[in-house]
Amino acid sequence: MVAENGREEVQDLCRRLSMACGRAGLTAEEIAPTRIRVGFPGAGMLAEIIRCMPDSSERLHWWWSWGDPICPAEEIDQAVEMIVHVVRPE
Repeated sequence: MVAENGREEVQDLCRRLSMACGRAGLTAEEIAPTRIRVGFPGAGMLAEIIRCMPDSSERLHWWWSWGDPICPAEEIDQAVEMIVHVVRPE
């Protein structure tokens, strides 16, 4: 179970990622306290669910829907770069 201050940290990180995705031209919707649906405007079904959760050493990371880590959660800019690469159509 996540402690209250840990839950607030995750929610803050999700808000920060959501806003950074918006600045990068993506759509971003917080669909749960730990999950964000990110897509590219006008790309229809091309979207990804990004999750913030700890890794095996309890460090918060961003994760793809298929279970692979993206990067440490505090590295918002790096996460946005990776997400843009996946959801932006060529």
